[in-house]
Amino acid sequence: MTGVTSGAWRWLALLLMVVAGHAHAVGAQVRPDSTKGADSVKVAVPAPAPAQPLAAQPPARRDSVVRDSIVQDSLMRARILARSDSVRRAIEGDTIKSPLAHFDAPPALEITDRLRWRRDSILATGALNLADLLDRVPGVTTYRSGWLAGIHAATFNGDGSRIRVFLDGVELDPVEPRNGGVLDLTDIPLWNLDELLIERAPGEVRVWLRSMTTTSTTPATRVDIFTGDLNTNAFRGFLSRRWRNGFAFQFGGQQIATQTGRVSAFGAEGARRLRSDGESQAFYLRMGWARGKLSVDAFANAISRERDAHTPRSGFLALPAFRGQRRDAYVRVGYGDTNSGLWSQAIVSALRTRQDGTDSTTIMGRDTITIEGDTIRGQTQHVVAVGYRAPWWSASLTNRVRPRGGVAEHAPVARANATWKWLDAGGWIERNGRDSTDRTDLFARVRPFSWLTMVAGRSSRSPADTTGRPASSTLRAEVAVRFKGLWVGGGILRDDASFQGTLPLLGMPATAFGSAAATGVSATVHGRLYKDLRLDVIAVNWNAAQFNRPQTQVRTELALVSQWLRRFPKGQFGFNARLILDSRSGVPFFYGADEEPTKWITEPAIVATGLLEIRIQRGTLFYQYRNLTGGQYEQIRGITMPPAVQMYGVRWEFFN
Repeated sequence: MTGVTSGAWRWLALLLMVVAGHAHAVGAQVRPDSTKGADSVKVAVPAPAPAQPLAAQPPARRDSVVRDSIVQDSLMRARILARSDSVRRAIEGDTIKSPLAHFDAPPALEITDRLRWRRDSILATGALNLADLLDRVPGVTTYRSGWLAGIHAATFNGDGSRIRVFLDGVELDPVEPRNGGVLDLTDIPLWNLDELLIERAPGEVRVWLRSMTTTSTTPATRVDIFTGDLNTNAFRGFLSRRWRNGFAFQFGGQQIATQTGRVSAFGAEGARRLRSDGESQAFYLRMGWARGKLSVDAFANAISRERDAHTPRSGFLALPAFRGQRRDAYVRVGYGDTNSGLWSQAIVSALRTRQDGTDSTTIMGRDTITIEGDTIRGQTQHVVAVGYRAPWWSASLTNRVRPRGGVAEHAPVARANATWKWLDAGGWIERNGRDSTDRTDLFARVRPFSWLTMVAGRSSRSPADTTGRPASSTLRAEVAVRFKGLWVGGGILRDDASFQGTLPLLGMPATAFGSAAATGVSATVHGRLYKDLRLDVIAVNWNAAQFNRPQTQVRTELALVSQWLRRFPKGQFGFNARLILDSRSGVPFFYGADEEPTKWITEPAIVATGLLEIRIQRGTLFYQYRNLTGGQYEQIRGITMPPAVQMYGVRWEFFN
């Protein structure tokens, strides 16, 4: 009994051990959240004793704790520095240190820097094209035949050839046969520029344009949409990107149309709008590569335009319709930075224009203006330039070569500028320019006190003997004093007798005439009137009116431009309101020696323009109202300008 009982107990213990092991295995497969709270066992765990103060610990233990703390702090500091370095590298990697080459910009020796604009500030002026900015230059007279699609031209002291435009160092030559040596400023876009500078030499005006350049690897886009009266509709888009290897790509396009609801002048006979309405398309491309001091880039700009004829008032000449294209392109290799040290550039450019039209247009049944139909003009221009810029002086040599009729025409230019204390001086010497004229400009600016500035200069022009034009010169002197935030000044402009051409672009017959010597007196006020309120006034009065130039011109602009930094310290808000008043006396035009002179003088006109812009972050809402009074006026004799015109839209930039 005893033995059996002992064996039974052994078998029973073995069975219990197997059952217990099986139960443990099954319990391990049950989800923890499926167990019931009543099955849990609560066990009281005593709290750990408080740590002994470091000062009360033994020296060995205390040194170990301090050593561990220093190691932990070092590791934390290393992690923070590594993270900061990665952020810094990411920020630095977003900007390319080597921008694409840009041509040497001359110093603006003006009383103030009021004739220089950069990217955003160009469109913030409310300018629709270059003519609106040239209105700010004393001695410049602008002409318009209509709204956006109309003719826009300008002269300096009555001569259209004395306004020259340079894009990235390449001179934009007016080779179109219809223009008569004058640029149609509608063909010069402003929306794809980084900088625009108007250099006012005594004898001519030179406009320097620098195309937009991207330096960020973050893709950037911009979209402009606007509409308004006269069935105005426009769209503009721009895309730019820079890669870390230095490659850059920029592309943009623009479409503008007015009175799009009517038939084009090139449609059925009689279905004409006859108000200089039309449309324009423009495309822009720039790509290149830069690393260190070396850069290579290519540029192309194509504009296609269609403009309807403009019916004049009774007894005057009409402006014929126009359809054509202009394409400018160049390839450039540059070394160095024109802002510092030695630099050099070589540019090969090509220009092609095309005009589609009828062979002749009969006007009023008695006068006939002949227009070359389906004409194509092409020209290449090679530019080689080298220069050096130091902290207080700069000098450059440029040679523009234009192959014409199998002959390479060289037009070398030497420029030098220096600054010493209160004196700035410079010179421009050009030989055999595009119109076979030698030019020399000498100018200086003296600033003996912070409140006093004086500017003086002299220009001489010596046409080649084959042109039959006499040599002439121009003198300019100005002085201005600062009263608080305003510069108030005046000056004299003396222009010798000269021989110049008419403006066929405006419908005049292609001929030439002589102009007498003239003296003009100017008055200027510009600067800060009160806080963010600015005033800009330009007035010029000549001793007599002459062809293509009024006797008196006054332009006044009152602008309130503020970012309201007290309320928006990060600059995420902007306000821009302008009121512009443009007044001029009658402008006489030369239509031939047999014509009655008094017939071809425009009526005096005063035109008011209002502009309002509100910027929030990267988006800008704008509204513009031209000819606020709605009165009729002319800038070309017999061609009535549109009445009050409103335009509104948005400009928006995105960075992805």
